[in-house]
Amino acid sequence: MEFEANATPRRQGKAGGKNTPMSIEPMPEINAPDSANLRRATRYYFGGVVELTEVESGRMIVALVRSLSLCGCFVKTDQSFSLSTKLSLKMTHGGSHFSTNGHVVHQTEIGIGVEFTDIDAVDRSRLEECLAELSRTDKTA
Repeated sequence: MEFEANATPRRQGKAGGKNTPMSIEPMPEINAPDSANLRRATRYYFGGVVELTEVESGRMIVALVRSLSLCGCFVKTDQSFSLSTKLSLKMTHGGSHFSTNGHVVHQTEIGIGVEFTDIDAVDRSRLEECLAELSRTDKTA
């Protein structure tokens, strides 16, 4: 079976039926400058502080937030967390602050990626104001 470059197999046929032939459909090209466009929201460099609490254990740390978006953030920490760990976050930056819930979606040697899962209307408004201010600095991450 031959495969085209930049192609991904897609299964055709009835679900739960016999093995079905696969067709090859080309994948869209992903150029490095355009790959950031695949994100759900623009990320901005952010120097805020976060009080991060692991919901299940109650373990709390204070750390810096390296980047922030409407959907999540990257927290710089040497502490390790399991993927999907539920967190409560309280962020402050300058005179603004907001709280949200989230879960760990990525772990590296220098920190964790957190996806926001639950944020009330007041805190979402504060987050949006903070992001609007950051967008004026044009320092995307």
